[in-house]
Amino acid sequence: ELWNLVFIQYNRHEDRSLSELPAKHVDTGMGLERITAVLQNVLSNYDVDFMRALTATTERLTGQEYGADPAADISFRVIDDHARAVSFLIADGVMPSNEGRGYVLRRLLRRAARHGRLIGLKEPFLHKVATTVAAVMGDAYPELRAEEQRIAEVIRTEEERFGETLDRGLVLLEEATAKLKAEKKKTLPGEVAFRLYDTYGFPLDLTEDILSGEGLTVDQAVFAKLMEEQRTRAREARVSVVLEPMTLTATATVTSPSRFIGYDHLAAESTVLAIYDNGTGKQEAVEGQEVDILTAETPFYGESGGQVGDRGTIQTSRGDILEVIDTQHPTPQLISHRARVKKGRVQVGDKVGLSVDPKHRRRTMLNHTATHILHSVLRRELGAHVRQAGSLVAPDRLRFDFHHTGPIDDEKLAQIEAQVNRYIREDAGVTIDEMGYQDAIRAGALAFFGDKYGDRVRVVKIGGFSTELCGGTHVERSGEIGLFKLPFESGVAAGVRRVEAFTGESALDLINSYEQRLKEIGALVRGSADDAVDKVKKLLERQKELEKEVEKLRGQLEKDQIPELLDKKQSVDGANILISQVDGLDARQLRDIADQIKEKLGSGVVILASTADANVNLVATVSKDLTKKYHAGNIIKELALMVGGGGGGRPDFAQAGGKEPHRIAAALKRAEELVRQAN
Repeated sequence: ELWNLVFIQYNRHEDRSLSELPAKHVDTGMGLERITAVLQNVLSNYDVDFMRALTATTERLTGQEYGADPAADISFRVIDDHARAVSFLIADGVMPSNEGRGYVLRRLLRRAARHGRLIGLKEPFLHKVATTVAAVMGDAYPELRAEEQRIAEVIRTEEERFGETLDRGLVLLEEATAKLKAEKKKTLPGEVAFRLYDTYGFPLDLTEDILSGEGLTVDQAVFAKLMEEQRTRAREARVSVVLEPMTLTATATVTSPSRFIGYDHLAAESTVLAIYDNGTGKQEAVEGQEVDILTAETPFYGESGGQVGDRGTIQTSRGDILEVIDTQHPTPQLISHRARVKKGRVQVGDKVGLSVDPKHRRRTMLNHTATHILHSVLRRELGAHVRQAGSLVAPDRLRFDFHHTGPIDDEKLAQIEAQVNRYIREDAGVTIDEMGYQDAIRAGALAFFGDKYGDRVRVVKIGGFSTELCGGTHVERSGEIGLFKLPFESGVAAGVRRVEAFTGESALDLINSYEQRLKEIGALVRGSADDAVDKVKKLLERQKELEKEVEKLRGQLEKDQIPELLDKKQSVDGANILISQVDGLDARQLRDIADQIKEKLGSGVVILASTADANVNLVATVSKDLTKKYHAGNIIKELALMVGGGGGGRPDFAQAGGKEPHRIAAALKRAEELVRQAN
């Protein structure tokens, strides 16, 4: 029945007699919008009911009517289409970034923001249209309603970030466009397009989109050249960062890979393949030297996947001893031990025994398994959009960066900590299997679009709540972690949050330190740890009461000083002039007393100076009737320079500060000269 109706509507719009379509194919191109357009008897996808609801939101925001201006209609349609697209992307867990799907999302958001500017929307707006997307399509796609608040927050944050540079970038582009037109040229230099991208975040297609309306193009060859140069610099910088801790650059002579056997063993015997000192190959290292040692096999885990490298010892068959202070991967195939020769010497070809520090490894394993549990809980508590953006797994703590917009409040943080500890108390088994990548995905392993994995992967599963691809070392049961403590979280970049946590002994140490501090606070307030909070609250309440009393006394002191100050007033050309020093007042108090004096003087000029905490405060007020003759801002500006400060203000009021109290007398003398010179 649906297709019969489609044929009828098709022939009706095309003024054709009812007949079969001239060509028959599996794919007719009749997507949701086109079928809806046929059923609703409209000629455009943008005129169907759910798209018109989005347009109505933009109409309300702009005060403009869709259909009144063909140029504006394009912007309306771009906003409708992009608001819907970004809503679904974010609901699916995609976050704005500079790569993969995240970059597509960022480009859509920025293009919509630019079209909003074209129809007068200067402030963030797309998140409001996205709210309509959730309202209109939420029944069919419940994830839109479930993620509505987060979708709006992600969009608004990205709009605000881009809005800060959009106007400046548009000014640059407009200037370049005007120059091209004046020179009767049609191609924007690639250098300008690259600057727009590199400085203002304009993707090339956004620049091309803006220029196309002016009949202009971009020199893509130069743009591509500059982009490649930037990528080369970035690659070189990354290589430098990776190799810097090792200073191991001459690995070409080592042809066989290092075989890691440390999943099941903390000790092993092997042969020294190479010794490097600051990247230079050596045959021998002697006592006191710090070198990089490569062996055929090793139980030492090289730093990767956020997990730090192992520490331990290497001992030759002669009894020479080396302390391994770090383990790295100078290349994916090689494992290098950064070692200090403590006794004797070591030579290429030596048979050695390698022993990993079990405590260092053990504590690192606790934190690595806890990181997997934390990741799982974050996705459950905050949403499936949570994705690892970086991590550190060390023996003393774990650090986890993840994609999420906005801070996590204390209540939610406590819930996350409690859930991680519940999973730890389950004492769930940790199973590790190696399998093909596709088999791992079918088994439910967590992997992310855009990340690179080999054909064979290692799958770490913890109970029924966490399954991830991972090459690190882990405990056998979650209960071994013992305790998990999550003290705080913070933001490290736009859309990226960071949490730091502690497990096992480190978590206990943290709790013990809190208890000790609480006891110290209790002792300071003459109480115990149990009643420290109540006593501190009472002290703070008492402090507020005393502050009010002090303010009241200060106010009275100011009033008491006013008669004495008024006695110092002078008459200059018929105007009341008061210039004086009043010590012990801060800037606010000095301003208050100057206002009160001006009110009592009526027509006049008041210039006061005060010292407080070795600083100078200056204030000048001029009654409205005298501002054409005396300018408070100009007077204060000159006086501030004399006392080693700066400031200024309006013709009727100005204030400033300084750092040289000993020059107040000279400044006030100059103030009197300025007043008299004005006559």
